[in-house]
Amino acid sequence: MPLISGKYQASGRHLVAENGFSLIELVIVIVVLGILLSMAMQSMEGLVKDARYTKNEREMEMLAHAIVGDPGMASGAGRTDFGYVGDVGAFPANLQALYQDPGLGTWDGPYLPPGMTEDSTGFKLDEWGTAYTYSGGITITSTGSGTTISKKIADATDDYLLNTVNGTIKDANDSVPGTIYADSVNIEITIPNGAGGATLKTYHPDSAGAFTLDSLPAGTHSLEIIYVPSVDTLHRYLTVLPRHQGQKSYVFASAHFGGGGGGGGGSGVETLRPTGNGSLTNLLDESCSNNWQCVDEVTSDGDGTYVKGEGSGWNVDTYETANHSVGTGTVDSIVVYVKAKGNGGGKKARTAIRIGGSTYTGSQNNTTGSYVDYSTTYQTNPSTSAAWTWTDIDNLEIGVDLKKVTICTQVWVEVYYTY
Repeated sequence: MPLISGKYQASGRHLVAENGFSLIELVIVIVVLGILLSMAMQSMEGLVKDARYTKNEREMEMLAHAIVGDPGMASGAGRTDFGYVGDVGAFPANLQALYQDPGLGTWDGPYLPPGMTEDSTGFKLDEWGTAYTYSGGITITSTGSGTTISKKIADATDDYLLNTVNGTIKDANDSVPGTIYADSVNIEITIPNGAGGATLKTYHPDSAGAFTLDSLPAGTHSLEIIYVPSVDTLHRYLTVLPRHQGQKSYVFASAHFGGGGGGGGGSGVETLRPTGNGSLTNLLDESCSNNWQCVDEVTSDGDGTYVKGEGSGWNVDTYETANHSVGTGTVDSIVVYVKAKGNGGGKKARTAIRIGGSTYTGSQNNTTGSYVDYSTTYQTNPSTSAAWTWTDIDNLEIGVDLKKVTICTQVWVEVYYTY
C-alpha cells in the first residue's frame, strides 16, 4: 500500500491507519479516568465523613465539660472547673440550661466556650443538623449521621452528686476534742442544693476529732470549722472531686481542747430541749397532742412528728425548756438549732428565740426536700446586749419560724459555758 505524506490511504474497502489514538484506546482511557475519579471521590467522601465524626465528637466532649467541668482545668494542684453541676448541684434538665439561666440563683454560666454560643440554638445541633438528645442524666446522643453516637458523661449521677470527705480537727497543742469539747465544734459546709439555692450542712466531730461530710456534689465549697465558745473560725474552700472519698486535716491556731488528747475540763456544753408550749403557737402540729411534743426528741424521727407552716407568710412557734441542770460558771454563748425541710418555691426556715418579751429570729434559709440543720449563734442576750446569765437561760424560749408549707421535726439549744 503506497505511503502518501506519512499516512496510510484507504485501498478498496480497507481503512488505512493514521498517526494518533484509535477509538478503542480512547474508550479505555475514559474508563480508566472514570475509575480513578470514582476512587478519588470515594476517598474524599470518606475524609469528609471522618472529619464530621471527629468534629461532632469534639463538640459532644465540650458539651460534657459544660455539664460537669473540664478535669484538665486546674490551678496549682487543684481542679478548678466543675461546670453546671459544680454551681447548681444537679445535672441540667436540658442543653439550653448550659446557655441560658433557667432561673437558678447559683447558676453562673454560660458554661459553653464562646465558639459554641454564636447563636442560641446551634450548639444543640449535631454536625448533620439534627438535635442532640439530652434530657438530664449522664448521656448525650447524636443521630444525625444515620448511626447513634453517644457521649457518656459519667458512670452514674451519684459520682458527681453524692461524695464523701472525711476529716479531723485538732487544736494548736495537737489535742483532740474529747467528749467534753466535741459538741463545741461546728463543722459547716455550704453546698448548692440542686434547685438554685444553697444549703448549710452542720456536723460535729467525734471525741477523737474525726468527722465525715456526706452527700456532697463535686465542686469547690465554702467550709467553716468553728470553736463555738470563742467563735474561733477556720475558713477554707474544700474541693470535692467526683467519686471522691477524701481525707482532710485541720488545726485551730489556739489550744482550745487542753493537753493530753483533749477533754481536760474547764468548759462544757449543755443541751436543752422543748418541755412545753411557749408564748407563741402558730404552727400546725402533726400527730402530737401539743406542738412542743412534735420537736422535742433527742434523735430526729423525721416525718414521724413535726410542726408545719401554712399560707404564704411566716408562722412561728416558741417552746419552754427545762431549767439548766449541768452547766456552771460563765455562759459563753448559745446556739439554737432547728431541723427542717421544704421543697423550694420560697419555702424557708429560721430559728427563733423569745426572751424579755421579744422574739428574735435568725437568718432565712431556703429549705430543700431533705431535712437540714439550721442554726443561729448568740454571743450575748439580744434583749439586754449583755452576757448571758443562767437566769436568762432558764427563762429562754426556743422555737422555729417557717414560711409557706415548710415542716420542722426537731428544735434544741446548746449552751456553752466555762467553769
